[in-house]
Amino acid sequence: MQYENLNRERVRQAAGDTVLSICPAGVLESTVILPSAPGSQAPLLALHGISRNAGELCGAFAAAAEATGRIVVVPHFTADKWPVYQRITRRARPDKTILALLATLRAMDAAFRGPVDIFGFSGGAQLAHRFAMLYPEAVGDLHLGAAGWYTLPDESAAYPYGIGESATRQEPWSRLMRSGLRSYLQRRISVYVGSDDTSRDESLRQNEVVDDQQGAHRLQRARRYVASVNGRQAALGLPRSARLTFLQGCDHSFSTCVARGELALKVCQNN
Repeated sequence: MQYENLNRERVRQAAGDTVLSICPAGVLESTVILPSAPGSQAPLLALHGISRNAGELCGAFAAAAEATGRIVVVPHFTADKWPVYQRITRRARPDKTILALLATLRAMDAAFRGPVDIFGFSGGAQLAHRFAMLYPEAVGDLHLGAAGWYTLPDESAAYPYGIGESATRQEPWSRLMRSGLRSYLQRRISVYVGSDDTSRDESLRQNEVVDDQQGAHRLQRARRYVASVNGRQAALGLPRSARLTFLQGCDHSFSTCVARGELALKVCQNN
């Protein structure tokens, strides 16, 4: 117990600064937000979008973490080391980066010895659900904020749009996702999207396949993802645990979703 208290103090000292973890791409810097009175909820890993606004996430989750007693960890995927991190490929292995971070945190604090909850916004939500599909044993609840598009739990669609074999069959991800699908679906999956998130901006993946399968914009795609997950859970005899929360009056701005939609607080409360 004394050892664990010392480790917790190490994390407390790092709160608001950085924890360094070694991964195949190099050194990852992550900010640990430790509330003054940590509660019993699992720690939350919060993943930024393609604007790489890790600092903004830290600011958004600081008050929510303190209010709920939730430990929050915000990694920063820099563009030089992780030019592409939303989708796991041979060229970019953000999944191994997250595994290395979790191993470092487990060594520092007993709170990280079990599964962690994961939140991601936009590109971060893409990484969050794909990581959870590959490593369901490492993830508790999953919170997805306005992903641009999704890998559906559907074997009839080729990876990365589903978990069927891709034309090249060079990547093992779809096979691994299929093998862990039942485990992945045995968790709460909360999807958040702004009620006004209907634009087709340049950062939104747009092609005939994804538009036909998932919809024209993030609002439609969130609806179809939740329907796909719940449908697959029902087919496997599992409880339907995916839910969709609309952030009223919000578009695709993270700051608006936090200020007007109380996104950070909703995630930390896990209601």
